[in-house]
Amino acid sequence: MNFIYFSRAMALGALVIVASCSSDSKPAETVAAAPLASAPAPVATPAAAPAAAAPAEPAVPAASAGFDPTTAPIVTPTLGAFPYFSLLDGYVKMDEKTAPGNSAREYNKEVNFDRYEFFDGAKIIPVEGKLLTVSALGKAASFFQAQKTYEKLVHDLGGVTVFEGSGEKMKDLKLKYEDPRHRSRYGMTGQEKSGVYMLRTPDKEVWVEVYKTYSSNPENYWLTVVEKKVLPMEASVLPAAEMKKALDATGHVALYLNFDTDQATLKPDAQPTITQIISLLAQNPDLKLAVQGHTDNAGTPAHNQELSEARARTVAAALTGQGIAASRLQAAGFGQTKPLVDNTSEPNKAKNRRVELVKL
Repeated sequence: MNFIYFSRAMALGALVIVASCSSDSKPAETVAAAPLASAPAPVATPAAAPAAAAPAEPAVPAASAGFDPTTAPIVTPTLGAFPYFSLLDGYVKMDEKTAPGNSAREYNKEVNFDRYEFFDGAKIIPVEGKLLTVSALGKAASFFQAQKTYEKLVHDLGGVTVFEGSGEKMKDLKLKYEDPRHRSRYGMTGQEKSGVYMLRTPDKEVWVEVYKTYSSNPENYWLTVVEKKVLPMEASVLPAAEMKKALDATGHVALYLNFDTDQATLKPDAQPTITQIISLLAQNPDLKLAVQGHTDNAGTPAHNQELSEARARTVAAALTGQGIAASRLQAAGFGQTKPLVDNTSEPNKAKNRRVELVKL
C-alpha cells in the first residue's frame, strides 16, 4: 500500500476492514519480494494461526567438508613439461653429492604413477598420478616465502589455495597420513607446516605441496607435484603357458607386480599373476623356482637391497599360502644391482622394478 492510503487506513477503521477483505491481496511472500504497491495488504484475523516455523536443520560447520576439487575453476593455462614448477632460485635437490649420508634422500622420487595424500584443513585427500617429490636445500628464503611463491605461481595460472598452515589442525582432528613419507617422521606433525595448491584444467588436476618438516633446516623445504591421472596399463597378466615358454627358453621370466609404495605389501591387483604362477607350478610338479626381487636406483643401495628381498619373500609367501610347497621356492633380492636397462628415465625405471622367476 502507498503512504497516503496507509494514513487514511489508520484514521478510518472501517476502511481497514474493507481493505482486509479485498480480493486483490497478494501472498505475504510476494508482497515482501515486490516494491511498494498501491494495493492494500491483508490484515490477519484472529482465527488465522501463525505458520509453524520449520524445524531448524543441524548446523554443519563449513570446514567439516573441507576442499572439493570439483569446485575449483577449470582454466586453460599454457603449461610446460611436468613437474611444471622449479625450485626456488638458489636451491638444489638433495642427493648424494649435496647431502651425503642423509637418509631422507630416499624420499626424493619421480615416478609415472603413485598415490600421495594432501591435507585440506579438514580431511586427507588421496590423489593418484604422476609424482615428483624433491627435498630442496638452500639458505635463500624463509618457508613463508616458499609458500607464497608457489601459491602465486599456481594462482597466476588460475589455480586455488587448498590449505596453508601447520599440522596442528591434523593433530586436533586426530588424522594421520597413511603413507607419510618425508612428513611426520619424528611424530611431530603439529610442529610442521605446509601449503597445498591445486590447478584444474579440462583434462587434468595438478596438485602442489610445499612442506617444512620438523627436522629440516628452517630454510629447506620439500616440494611435491602430482598430476592426477588414471593408472597407465603398462603390463598385463602373463599366462602360465607363456611363463613356461620363457623359462624353457631363457631360464627366467620377469613379472611386474604392484606393491604399496616403498613397501613389500602386494596390491590386490597382483593376485591374477599370483594365480598364474600357481597354475604354472601345479601343471609342472617337478618345477622349482627362485623368486628374485629387483628395484630401480631410487633411494640408497642398502634400502633397495632390503626392499627387494622383502618383496621376493612376500611373493613366495603368497604362493605357499595358496598351497605351493615351500621346498619348491627360494626367495632372494638383488636391489638395484641387476638393471635390465639404465635408470635414466621413468619408463626404464619401471622395467627395472620387477620380480623374476628363475628356473632351478
